[in-house]
Amino acid sequence: MGIGGLVILRQGKEKVLVIPDLQIPFHHQDAFDFLKYIKKKVKPTKVINIGDSIDSHALSDYIRDPDGHSAGHEHKKALEYLQDLYAIFPEGVEVESNHNNRIYRRAYASGIPKFFLKSFKEFMGAPDGWEFLPHVVIDDIMYEHGDCCSGNLAARTAALNNMRSTVIGHHHNTAGISYVANKEKMLFGMNVGCLIDNESYAFAYNKRNKMQPTLSCSVVDKGVPILYPMILDINFRWIGK
Repeated sequence: MGIGGLVILRQGKEKVLVIPDLQIPFHHQDAFDFLKYIKKKVKPTKVINIGDSIDSHALSDYIRDPDGHSAGHEHKKALEYLQDLYAIFPEGVEVESNHNNRIYRRAYASGIPKFFLKSFKEFMGAPDGWEFLPHVVIDDIMYEHGDCCSGNLAARTAALNNMRSTVIGHHHNTAGISYVANKEKMLFGMNVGCLIDNESYAFAYNKRNKMQPTLSCSVVDKGVPILYPMILDINFRWIGK
């Protein structure tokens, strides 16, 4: 609520590290080192993966690279990298997302009942400390993938639609924090960016775009959003700090 007309942001209790879209195995080669650095720096109490931890390019409904990996080979590689990610973060929650869902959409279109399919947790090779949920609310802040909204102001739109501060991913090119307020409270929408390798064949569609992916991750520290960009050198490698 407001105090004497002053708009305030709700105070939280948790320090939430948000892992952005990785789209493994097409993630940036320094992504895991960057995430380890941020974890050590902020010492989070909660970890949320905002979705699209895997790409599943070979299962896409869009045009696929005929010289790329098969679906089986791609997922085998992804599982190897996922184990490295789980070693860094033994506990966390991943929210539902469009790339992770590709296998289930394919099965649905083919008429395969859910009974015959593995759960998200099995499919992702996740340890006991990980959960997979449609969305998560922590300290009255919504964490969801973000594919329900579009445009440069998707995070702000999501916050207004949810009527609470909201953290999203999905939109690789528009990382940032947008605030909106009335006389009683302030909300934010935050897009956490991504940690993809934009030079990989899975992102060939993005080559001609003027706007390019923003490499970053984020933390919500007791209700306050913070964006951490991954600064690169001229060789497109993380500078290490």
